[in-house]
Amino acid sequence: MRNADSKSVYRSFIAAMRFFYEYGPRMVLLSVIWFVCSLPLITVGPATLGAYAAVASLRETYAFDRERVVSVLKRHGVSAALLSGVPLVLAVVSVLYALEYFASPSTFLLVLSVGSAYAAAYTALVLVPTFVGLATGGDLESSVRAGFRWTSANAVGAVTLAMATVVAFLVAGLLTIAFALVFAGFAAAFHVHVLLEPPEHEQATEQDQSIYASADGTRGAN
Repeated sequence: MRNADSKSVYRSFIAAMRFFYEYGPRMVLLSVIWFVCSLPLITVGPATLGAYAAVASLRETYAFDRERVVSVLKRHGVSAALLSGVPLVLAVVSVLYALEYFASPSTFLLVLSVGSAYAAAYTALVLVPTFVGLATGGDLESSVRAGFRWTSANAVGAVTLAMATVVAFLVAGLLTIAFALVFAGFAAAFHVHVLLEPPEHEQATEQDQSIYASADGTRGAN
């Protein structure tokens, strides 16, 4: 996985928008499938893992590799379901402590509520690189370790990624039907673009963007 800062996350956000536009019908289909598969809630993890695998294959081969997606889900689907339950449980614990705090104010309860909320958010963020690693052929242990390492080593980029994802979630949610049609596909493309090196046919474009960005920064400094 490549390193990320706020600038590279921004470039990946723009690249994901172009990617979604270029493969519009397929990405809309992916979003709808993710939405339907995620309705039971306990299947959010496997659905997200499958979306990452589908986007990764689309970037590399210009088509959804169904066999690859099915293979990834067979290998890691159960693990994805269990892992995705961790931040959910922590969030529920945070809410319960918060309710207890409002019923009987206590600094200890407040600390527990805030700490649980932070742990839930951090764990959810770690799952992004973890799932991308699983979707691209990694095993469970190495992907989890890589997820923690990437999040710790790229704190600014990770927070920026989280904030951009939340903004996309809110915008898509406000547009109601657009949430089911757009959010999952765009979020998966965005996360994959942030974390993975571009395939060969995209590298030239990304290098050009980096050159132009550097040139703009130099002109601005002068």
